[in-house]
Amino acid sequence: MTYINQYRIYLRRLGDNVRNFLKKAAEFMQGRYGHDKLNTFIWIIAAVLYVINLFVRSPFIVIVILLAGALAVFRSLSTNITKRLYENNRFLSIYGAVADFFKRQYMKLRDFKTHRYIRCPYCKAQLRLKKRTGIQRIHCPKCNSDFKKNIYF
Repeated sequence: MTYINQYRIYLRRLGDNVRNFLKKAAEFMQGRYGHDKLNTFIWIIAAVLYVINLFVRSPFIVIVILLAGALAVFRSLSTNITKRLYENNRFLSIYGAVADFFKRQYMKLRDFKTHRYIRCPYCKAQLRLKKRTGIQRIHCPKCNSDFKKNIYF
């Protein structure tokens, strides 16, 4: 038997072992919550703290990293799916609000030369206007109100 044939047999057996492992892992995860955005966020926080700890060398940060990892593993292996979904939905609502805020700030910086962003005084909707200085008559498409706004620069 040549070396190449032995290597092919080894790879076939290795592939069978990997498939068996993945099958057993899938069976183990039946009825468990799994991974979601909150777990990803927890792991990212743990990784950032780990990098910070490379420079600071604090035992307190190590404990926080271990607790964050344990929390993420606990959430992934939990069988209380409704509670984990509730936690994830609360996180997503907060995360969405923060992400929208930073997205709006980025758009304001990106469009600084061509547009201005103002809020409707009635419904508080954010309106994007072409850059024209002076008093502008503005129509809000959300609440159908008309108002005047002085744009300075």
